Amino acid sequence: MEHNDTELVSQSLTGSREAFGRIVEQYQSLICSLAYSASGSLTQSEDLAQETFVIAWKQLGQLREPAKLRSWLCSIARSVISGAT
Repeated sequence: MEHNDTELVSQSLTGSREAFGRIVEQYQSLICSLAYSASGSLTQSEDLAQETFVIAWKQLGQLREPAKLRSWLCSIARSVISGAT
């Protein structure tokens, strides 16, 4: 069953790790690709992606527009990547 970002964010905010897991599944390739293109290292890109999702989990309550989850995650990733390079 396909869930949209708004639903997944809402469920995650109520403590659903399963919903957040779906967010990770949905965006993992994108975030890893961003990190890989910046770092050139598969291992480092996976670490940067994991760090991105940890930050996202902790700061999810600050996401004002859940429909913009994708761009929000990308901005976190860019911040994590710039701090690591």
